[in-house]
Amino acid sequence: MELLPEMALAYADAVGMPWRRVRVAPPGSDTDAPDVARARAGDEAGFEALVRRHEREVYCLAHRMLHDREEALEAAQDTFLRVFRALPTFRGEASFRTWLFGIALNVCRNRLARGLKRERVTTVPLAQEDQISGEVVALPLADSALDPEAAAGRSELRRAIAAALQRISPEHREIILLREVRGLDYDALAAALGCPAGTVKSRLARARAALRVTLEGVWP
Repeated sequence: MELLPEMALAYADAVGMPWRRVRVAPPGSDTDAPDVARARAGDEAGFEALVRRHEREVYCLAHRMLHDREEALEAAQDTFLRVFRALPTFRGEASFRTWLFGIALNVCRNRLARGLKRERVTTVPLAQEDQISGEVVALPLADSALDPEAAAGRSELRRAIAAALQRISPEHREIILLREVRGLDYDALAAALGCPAGTVKSRLARARAALRVTLEGVWP
């Protein structure tokens, strides 16, 4: 919450915080464990279950990192290919989801380093991707009960945060997305990012500060 400037924070509190955080399983539970065991034993259905469960959020993370749908789709496919090949080495020291995010981040970093870009085609869809989380949501119908000014302000704030996320460094963007949107705790962040918990806290603080400064340049 502290990453937003005071004006944006006050407005966000009034209309609902614009992060679309994904719900995660409670600590101590690992819904993936049975399917991981099946997949490691060569059961294709076990691996397919893992893909179905996580393909959407892997794509959303890749889209927010790469800012391109086609690149995100290819990155998601590459991620699961690498996961399939690396499953025999998965030791369960972190959750499968955390391990998966770590692989997805490495795929995105490699693509960013290569500077891959594609031409974007403008369309008018019946659904849209949430500007922060990357989740695909249906376009809302007009609601006479919703204050048009409040709705416009909330949409403007979400666009401002999305724009600010694109302007900060990939290192800062990835930790913000994993923490604020994907809901990873510090231990999971450390495992996904491959760094000590202490480093995670300082990196997250720097990322929030960078986002705050950047947001001040795009938010009235």
